Amino acid sequence: MNALPAPQLKYRHVEDELRKLARTLPVGARFPAERNLAVTYDCNVLTVRRALKHLVDDGIIVRRIGSGTFVALQGELAGSVGEGMAAEAGVNEARRGLAPDRAAVAVPVANRIGLLVSTKGGAYAYRILQAIAHEGLEENVDMCSRWVRDFCDDAFYQAELLRKEGCVALVIPWFPHERMDDVRVFVQRSLLPVCLPMAIPGLERNSFVDPSLFGAGTGEAVEALCRYYRSMGRSRIAFLGPDAPADVIFQRFVSAYVCDMSREGLPALCGLVKPGSQAMDQLAERWREFTGDGDLAVISYDDEHALRFMTAMHKLGLSAPGDFRIIGFNDTDASIYSDPPLSTIHQNFDFISHWLVKNALALAQGKVCQATKVPPISLLIRGTCGGLGKINRELREQLETLGLLIEEGGGGDNRNNASGSPVSASTVTNAGDRAGSLARAANVKKNLTNKRERPSRKTG
Repeated sequence: MNALPAPQLKYRHVEDELRKLARTLPVGARFPAERNLAVTYDCNVLTVRRALKHLVDDGIIVRRIGSGTFVALQGELAGSVGEGMAAEAGVNEARRGLAPDRAAVAVPVANRIGLLVSTKGGAYAYRILQAIAHEGLEENVDMCSRWVRDFCDDAFYQAELLRKEGCVALVIPWFPHERMDDVRVFVQRSLLPVCLPMAIPGLERNSFVDPSLFGAGTGEAVEALCRYYRSMGRSRIAFLGPDAPADVIFQRFVSAYVCDMSREGLPALCGLVKPGSQAMDQLAERWREFTGDGDLAVISYDDEHALRFMTAMHKLGLSAPGDFRIIGFNDTDASIYSDPPLSTIHQNFDFISHWLVKNALALAQGKVCQATKVPPISLLIRGTCGGLGKINRELREQLETLGLLIEEGGGGDNRNNASGSPVSASTVTNAGDRAGSLARAANVKKNLTNKRERPSRKTG
């Protein structure tokens, strides 16, 4: 009688999944944080750490103290290139030994997609890239990634490499808003169809979401946050963001904010800053006068600007939520570890990645498959918005379009699990089934939303 095969050890399973993930990411890409991986694979941090050690030993990833974990060059080049390795010309080819003029053209593979990853991306861009990699693993879609310095010559060079590797379509997970015209020209001239993370006039079919819905969630979220602050008794509501008038998402933020303030008869207070600490320090000094009564409530364009503002205010001896309140956008990793943890609007990266991949595969067949609904809006209530201990049924009814998730690292009814990840104490939405959209909530397994039931738009 044959003995049954022994079940695979958990860390071995996680290790196998992480090896697949590493193959889909470009050289130099940052790996997800250990705590995020633990939530994704439903295990503790020690299991993830043990699996990662084997990848380090094999030269697949490199770990830099204080910086993070990155996909390494393979073979003898592993570990010999610095953090900026992905930005240098030829790095992508070094990993595979290919160049456009000497690479053999592979037979196109129906489920192989190429990713063009901008070297200028930040935390938000990395989160989308990681979500796309996981989407490829879940849906058995083969991913090939390339870094691009621009969307002119370098993008065409890398796209040709991907075409010769058998890719049938391309995905651009993120690009700088000031490069929109370059991206438009690239898509129009590309030999492969390209799926985009936003709607560009003239390229509506290339967007991952129905163009009429692009940015709709942003406006709804801003209006919901204004109502949230007013329900908390705050009347001096400010908007914080970049000095970037050409940014389409920025335009949605500002228009929604100004319209809401006008409807309520409240003064609009906008703080638009350039990159760097000096501009943010100057804004903090100007807004200092509004913190005396604790009435200042800030809606930030993203987590990065919110954290920069908190740092600038800290230099003045001011902190949230006592002297001011602030909410970010996108739920990036840094928001969890700030002091206090930053309240933020949850960004459904799984939703974005799912439809980027799905429409790319459809475009390869001459069709379109776009999302026709946007996911519900969810606010992660942590330490900076003043909501801890104040969420009740009346407030939930007032904010019927805003899902509320209490996620605090300690105190109240919340506790930490064995891995040290924060456990959500309560998930509250205006409809019970909305909890499935909170894929980032700790102790909730990744991607609870059933993707196959999501509505789509298909045309021939």
